[in-house]
Amino acid sequence: MRIHSAHGLSRHLATGLSLVLLAGCAALEGGPAARPAESAPASREPSAASPLPAPSGKLKPMPLRTFTVSTQCNFRDEAGNFGKARVDVENSKVKAFNVELVMPKRGSCRYDLAQFRQTQALPSIELAGKNNCRVRMWEQGEQVTVSFADCHNLCSPASAHDYVWPLLIDKPTGKCD
Repeated sequence: MRIHSAHGLSRHLATGLSLVLLAGCAALEGGPAARPAESAPASREPSAASPLPAPSGKLKPMPLRTFTVSTQCNFRDEAGNFGKARVDVENSKVKAFNVELVMPKRGSCRYDLAQFRQTQALPSIELAGKNNCRVRMWEQGEQVTVSFADCHNLCSPASAHDYVWPLLIDKPTGKCD
């Protein structure tokens, strides 16, 4: 029986490990387990393993379209926050906007259309106010999302804005949360 030096043994282990790694790569990239691309069926239908359809080669932009929503609602969430909203948008033109949000033990925020000017209608609505305060509205299916950004000046105390979540409006029912 022959005894290898520590240096010789580590060299043999490194060589063996390299061969194992190379063999694994060969099996993944073109070894006997992998099929050549030419023999794979050219199907554009999604398989059970791939729920997304194959890309057609050209992405198309979403069409720009206006939306209309009108609601006057009260809401309360699981965390105990509550409020009321009046939102009236016709063909992406804001006609009325008044939202009051109360976060118990944190403060409240009030947003009124008189504090803003509409700066954008498509692809989403944007209302701009003082101190870079922005309210954005967009439609996703049957729901309209109203988000508030950098509106600390409309909250009391100003830190209450850190706890404001977007308002979600269900278009068919007018309910919001």
